[in-house]
Amino acid sequence: MKRSFYTNSNGPTWSVSRDQQLQACERKYFFQYVAEAKINSPDPWLRGIALLKKLKNIPMWQGECVHLVIAEYLNQAHQKQAPKLDSLLLSLRQRMQREWDFSEKRRFREEPTAVGKTGVALFEHEYDEMPPETSVEALIEKAAKMIRAFHSWAEGESGLAEKVHTADRIWIEPPAWGIEAPGFMAGNVQVITKVDLALHHRGVSFTVYDWKTGKPPRESAEPSQNELQVSVYMLWANRGLKLPLEGVTSRLVYLGGDQAKELCFDLDEERAVETSRIIEDSVRLAQQWESYFEKRRLKLSDLDYAASVEECRRCNFKRVCRANLTPENEL
Repeated sequence: MKRSFYTNSNGPTWSVSRDQQLQACERKYFFQYVAEAKINSPDPWLRGIALLKKLKNIPMWQGECVHLVIAEYLNQAHQKQAPKLDSLLLSLRQRMQREWDFSEKRRFREEPTAVGKTGVALFEHEYDEMPPETSVEALIEKAAKMIRAFHSWAEGESGLAEKVHTADRIWIEPPAWGIEAPGFMAGNVQVITKVDLALHHRGVSFTVYDWKTGKPPRESAEPSQNELQVSVYMLWANRGLKLPLEGVTSRLVYLGGDQAKELCFDLDEERAVETSRIIEDSVRLAQQWESYFEKRRLKLSDLDYAASVEECRRCNFKRVCRANLTPENEL
């Protein structure tokens, strides 16, 4: 089995989401990153895994649709147009209805390469576990509420539209891979920083924005995973773009409440060193863990399940990992 830590033609990569997956469940990490699963694989087991990797649950799908419509707003604002709320809501509705129809008919089984391009593969449809009384109309309206909250915030006191107009450099939903992808090196590992939006006003500020479709968290003394994520993003500005930490800030914008809530963070030298240490420790663990598969010191049957049976029930890979899982099963 080829060592899949090397998932990029330029070498090994790391991301916050990859780190979270290894911490949450080794078996899920195996299916996502170690198994060489491709849609065109001659092995039907690997083809099945490749399809399961494409599944999204409803909240993930809703969030992705909201992000894409926000990107439409930002691109229009960057071109000095006035994005109209009605037009954004129409775009959201058309996208969600089209992708829902594709998933509901299980077209992803016959057209797996269309997933992520013209359709979506919903976990709930694939496993026939759609919650009772779920309707696409209700899902669209919930997402529309988030777009309204974003639009009101962006056009209001946040001044986002003006900041987008005047930015010297701008990143809107940039690609995760390739020359245009944001990121920086930690040793020989490329740290992936797929930001939602970044604005650079030369000599003034560099600001990273991250849209969250849930409700804002309660205050806590411990940094959250979201805070770690934006800390890594701010390190990109410092390590990748060679900007001083002073003037680099981030905004977590939560859209899941009645109105948008913006939480602001910066990165001092102490926190930058701590974030770098977290990345280095995580990379070291992942490389060591994956090397066990390369050396055949570990195999799938050696790996434990997730910490709770509920996580297993919600997992894309339960068909190939815990085929006989039922609500009565317990770990």
